[in-house]
Parts: sequence; C-alpha cells; structure tokens
Amino acid sequence: MDRKLLKLPFRGKSIPEWTCPTCSKGILRIKEDSFRKEEISRSCKAREHDAWEPEWIEYIYTCILACSNDKCGEVVASSGTGSVDWDVVEEFDGNYEQVHTDLFFPKYFVPHLHLFNLPDDCPPRVSSLLHESFRIFFSSPKAAANSVRAAIEELLTELKIKRFSTARGKRRRMVPLHDRINLLPAKYDQVKEMIFAIKWLGNAGSHGHTEVSMDDVMDAYELTEYILEFIFEPKAQSLAAIAKKVNKKKGPA
Repeated sequence: MDRKLLKLPFRGKSIPEWTCPTCSKGILRIKEDSFRKEEISRSCKAREHDAWEPEWIEYIYTCILACSNDKCGEVVASSGTGSVDWDVVEEFDGNYEQVHTDLFFPKYFVPHLHLFNLPDDCPPRVSSLLHESFRIFFSSPKAAANSVRAAIEELLTELKIKRFSTARGKRRRMVPLHDRINLLPAKYDQVKEMIFAIKWLGNAGSHGHTEVSMDDVMDAYELTEYILEFIFEPKAQSLAAIAKKVNKKKGPA
C-alpha cells in the first residue's frame, strides 16, 4: 500500500496512479473532457470580503476515470473537494516561481478502490466489511476504522471464537472483543497483538471526540493484511513456523 499515493491531493488533471479496482492491473486515467470543477456557494460569497485571498476558494469536482488496461475497460466515477494553495513551478528559463494552484482531494470512488489485496480464502463476511471500509476511507476515516474493527470481529467468529457467554445452557451476554481476542488459540499468538491494535483503532473510530487520521486507518489496513495472510496463506504460516523454531533454539532448527 502506497500511503503517499492515497494521501496527497492532485493538481488539475494530473492524478495519482490509482490502480483499477476491477482488473488490479491497469492505472486509472481521467477520461477526456470529463473533469469538471465548480466553486461552492460559500466560497463565491467570500469573494466579497475585503481581505479575500485565493486561498479562500473551495471547489467540488467530478470526473470519470478509465482503466488503462484495454482488456478491462472499467470506468470509475470520482468526486471530491478542492482548494487553492501556493505551489512552486519551474519556468522555461530554469528559474522557479510561486504560483497559485488548484488542489483536489478525492472523497468518493464508484466502484471503490481496493486499498489492499485480500486472500482468495478470506471469508465473505470479513471481505464485505473491509470493502465497506475501502468505500468510505477517503470521506470518513473514523467510519473506515470502525469497519475494519467489525471485520476483525467477524474474523474471530470465523475462527470459532465464542461470541456469547452461557450459563446453565442459556446464552447470557455478548463476550467483549477484548476477551474474545484473548481466547485465540496459541497458534495465533504471532498476530494477537496486531488484532488488539486494530481493536483500539476501531474503538477510536466509534467515539466522536477522538480524531482518526488516514494514517491511522492505513495502519489498521497493513495489520489486517498481515493477519489475513498469516491465517489464510499457507506460505505465511510456514514462514512463521520456521521463525518460531529458529527463535526457540536460538540457532538452526
């Protein structure tokens, strides 16, 4: 996952190299004549202020992106916000000059971008929640983090970790996520701390007073990607087993 690619705004029609969500091979490019920006009402009214500066400008934008892979041909709608800021450009004579530049921040993609690859054997209920997180990542990092937490809860259910406590054969109450994580068998010890970290990040997404950044969500994504590979990709498990043996003997296994 390229964090810089997902965080930086783009300038005009020079967009980042977002990967096609359908074929995962092609790069998305703005379809000719589809990019449109409009200054919002609040921004237009602000121009009447005596102290108005170009940095006060606020835009919304829309465009259609097309996959560069001819065998795919997918199209993606994108919309978001924009502003004006200072930038440094090189002139023809080699000198540099400060100029005002339009900067745009994506908020939505339809279909949404796939922000990391899921294993083929990832359970549908887990992958569905992760795709929901991908869908809202740019517009609501808090909600995106909470969806990752929900995906981890579903993962524990898939691993047969109990959801409810019982007494005298009757279901009493839901087991807190923290306790469910502690119920993981020893074979998952290598990823247990990672799951706890995702829980805390997801909790922050659930509380209105807590800030959650795009970097926080990407932390959760990277942890989740590793966890899913460890559980559902045999190679990751075998490498972990090798490392455990070597570490136990402090030398060749």
